[in-house]
Amino acid sequence: MTRTLSGTSSDTDKARLLAASSPHTGDWLHAPPIASVGLRLSDEAVRVAVAHILGCKACEPHTCVCVAKQSLPVSARGLHGLACRRSDPRHQRHSQLNDSLWRAFKRESVPAVKEPAGLSRDDGKRPDGVTLLPWAKGKPLVWDVTVPDTYADSHLADTATTAGAAADKAADNKVAKYRQIANSHIFVPVAIESAGTWNHQAVELVEELGRRMTSVTEDTREATYLFQRMSVALRRGNAVSFHSTFTTE
Repeated sequence: MTRTLSGTSSDTDKARLLAASSPHTGDWLHAPPIASVGLRLSDEAVRVAVAHILGCKACEPHTCVCVAKQSLPVSARGLHGLACRRSDPRHQRHSQLNDSLWRAFKRESVPAVKEPAGLSRDDGKRPDGVTLLPWAKGKPLVWDVTVPDTYADSHLADTATTAGAAADKAADNKVAKYRQIANSHIFVPVAIESAGTWNHQAVELVEELGRRMTSVTEDTREATYLFQRMSVALRRGNAVSFHSTFTTE
């Protein structure tokens, strides 16, 4: 890996290679393609995911008309859609990831609600979920999901040198924004980059969820399955976001 990185001059390729070698980035590749449980990716979603991982041409260069009515160029790699402000599918990607976590709490018999009232920030925004029973130290757990783009201009200088830098930065921002609930709740930021890299708190949460689900189901692969479900949800959302840059004109 060191030799490969030293022979690469592009920050985008450095960030891509670092992300590809990170834990859990490739979990979607190991998921059994079972459509009934949401683990099957379409052929097109697989094509887009592979193109992004390998740095291959994913489309013809074109123009994306963003919400600000600015015509922004989309390169042949098609990475613009992963962070495009016009892209509604980015919100769908977020919802699918959050739903996977919520279902995991439900599976281990811990009731939880999405976007709980009464825990809003100063700006009125709510966290993505909270458990209704104590999680640890007598406190319920609050989580919030975010998907920073590995290749965004604001992150690329960091992600080209450190794998997961964008996820760690996004997680720190979430902790700061929800600091007022730290006395009454345990807050865990769940930051997963568009290239698949996780922040360490999110990994620890999924591993703990896996252990607790195993105690209920006696299946030791619960954590593995949850990592796979969330990895598949991310790649599916990336593919939809990629396609959202094409216009009908």
